[in-house]
Amino acid sequence: MEQYGLVYENNGETANVSLQRHLTCEKCGRCGMLSGSNRREMIIEALNPIQAGEGQRVLLETDDRRVLFISFMLYLVPLAGLISGIFLWLVLADYLGLTVNRELTAAGAGFFLMAIIYYFIRIWDNRIKNNPYYKPVLTELIEKGVECNDPLGQINNEDNDG
Repeated sequence: MEQYGLVYENNGETANVSLQRHLTCEKCGRCGMLSGSNRREMIIEALNPIQAGEGQRVLLETDDRRVLFISFMLYLVPLAGLISGIFLWLVLADYLGLTVNRELTAAGAGFFLMAIIYYFIRIWDNRIKNNPYYKPVLTELIEKGVECNDPLGQINNEDNDG
């Protein structure tokens, strides 16, 4: 996946890059929407092998397979936990002969299992947060005055060169 951005801060091997949120992930919340930030831009940390400086426009690439894997981990695994918890409780309730509020307690068991899965995802996220394998990479400097193939309007073609 390619995105255009503006280098906000150069940290040597990494850089903080200002990006516009895609329309598809704008309401997700993972990038700060839940923390009260209603801005359309986000600041991300990316590997900087091209040594882009502050104020330079850049092309940023992320491996689609990694994005899909992380999406799978964040959305489908907890959903599978919810469904599994419901069905496991229903089977266990039948085995134990429990008949009172069976569906309600099954829903509670499903949400409980989903919460446990989110807890382990949080631990996993903290472990991989600084792993360069999951970070986007700055691949190209965008020269001043060059028209960018930027259908989402993520960067300006004004004087942003530092």
